[in-house]
Amino acid sequence: MDLSSWIFILVMSAGCGIACMVIARAKGYRGTAILGWLAAGMIFSIFGLIAVILTSHGLAAAPGAGAYAACPHCGAPLPPRASRCTQCGVEAR
Repeated sequence: MDLSSWIFILVMSAGCGIACMVIARAKGYRGTAILGWLAAGMIFSIFGLIAVILTSHGLAAAPGAGAYAACPHCGAPLPPRASRCTQCGVEAR
């Protein structure tokens, strides 16, 4: 392979790594996890991009996270079947 092919591969790897890092940051990853996604994008290129797009992160990914509601008075999280807030005692529903 000639020099231009190697430069192309290097630029594409760097681009995929940076794209993975930006997507991971937008999904809520912080710190060394972002560097991990950068490395995954640079090493695995398009497969790293596919992986970061398909993964989920944060409370939305936790099972049952959507079942909790906020107290209308104090904003504390309420279990699904709570009739009163455990923090302030106001009727939840």
